[in-house]
Amino acid sequence: MRQHMKTLKPLLVALFMSPALFAQDQPAPENNTHSLTSLEGLLRTQASITPAWSVTGFLGDESAAISGGRTNIYIHGTGEYYFTNRFSLRGDAFYFVNKSKDPGGMKHNHSLQIGGSWHLLKKSLIDPFIGVRSGISLVQINPLDIPKPPTLVWEEYPIPMSITPTWGPHVGINFFGQRIFHFFVEAQYLMGTYRPLYGPQLSLGELRVSAGLGWNWVIYKNRQTIHKKI
Repeated sequence: MRQHMKTLKPLLVALFMSPALFAQDQPAPENNTHSLTSLEGLLRTQASITPAWSVTGFLGDESAAISGGRTNIYIHGTGEYYFTNRFSLRGDAFYFVNKSKDPGGMKHNHSLQIGGSWHLLKKSLIDPFIGVRSGISLVQINPLDIPKPPTLVWEEYPIPMSITPTWGPHVGINFFGQRIFHFFVEAQYLMGTYRPLYGPQLSLGELRVSAGLGWNWVIYKNRQTIHKKI
């Protein structure tokens, strides 16, 4: 009996110790919640409905509003890649929604822009930024009556679409929390001049304001970009 007990003791010790040893060898379960600790290597995308104000212009010696006194509305999409925590390159597209039916009113004002942003805080989930963008706008106004000296008038003359260069500064702030989403508020003052073959030359200057929820895509993964919460 004593001989059997001596044989069983090592087996019992091994049996009770094996769960502890097995648990130490297994990796700890991963927490699926992630947060951003660095913006480097991040692709940020977003879409919003963007209002715009203060579109003014000139017709001869008289002041005119190319918006007809209305608030212009755009569907605005953005893609932005962070090369470093400080610098990012972005592209923006604006699709003009609320067309005017008035003679000489805005019919099309779609634009594509590209530019860069400088981010003021390094490795922060609160991301204020400034920058500048430039690009082109596809602009067209509704037909209108155009005087033809000395006495003729072209009635409801169809103004052709014009490709107009535009540019302007932008400023805003992003709020990053979880890896997937962010909240943003930003504004751009767009500048340019619409110069059709016939009809008035009009300023395209307007303030565009965007806000909403965006999506994050981690392109370059490393320990600095993704940090697992415990």
